[in-house]
Amino acid sequence: MLGPTEMLIIAVVAIVLLFGAAKVPQLAKSFGSAMGEFKKAKRESELNLKKFEDSITGDEEATPKTAAKVETKPEAVDIKEVAAYMGIDTEGKTEEELKAEVQAKMKASK
Repeated sequence: MLGPTEMLIIAVVAIVLLFGAAKVPQLAKSFGSAMGEFKKAKRESELNLKKFEDSITGDEEATPKTAAKVETKPEAVDIKEVAAYMGIDTEGKTEEELKAEVQAKMKASK
């Protein structure tokens, strides 16, 4: 059986053989920048999710740093779409009733 070290060595040799030694630094640089962009997008989406959760629970002042960190302004949240996405029946209910049901469902899932 091959261990993780042996598999890593085989992968490095295969990459060098496929792309050539001159292309390996360019590939590593591209991979690094792609990982950086991915981490940045992940961080922004987590901040947007936190801000959305705070707006649902009515706790906007609890995380003032969140608003400063988010560079893009989130779009307005349609509570009916959120409730429908969570599987809540939206017919004939006011936005306040939907907001209460979304909050209850979020608390129940934690």
